[in-house]
Amino acid sequence: MNSQIDPKDEKIFTYVTNKNAPVTVKQVMKALTISETHAKRALDFFVSIGLAELSKQGSTRFYKAK
Repeated sequence: MNSQIDPKDEKIFTYVTNKNAPVTVKQVMKALTISETHAKRALDFFVSIGLAELSKQGSTRFYKAK
């Protein structure tokens, strides 16, 4: 795994990487039973370090691993 990723965020990154389709914060929350804040913070971090990309459809944010 990437050394920049916090161990508590590893499962989120693995989930996003294993999904072929973009995921939403709510999907990650439900699949991994974590808080919305934790999911959003981790996903936005992955985007900021270039491991994921963010796209929006309306007000919904979709995250996909690069």
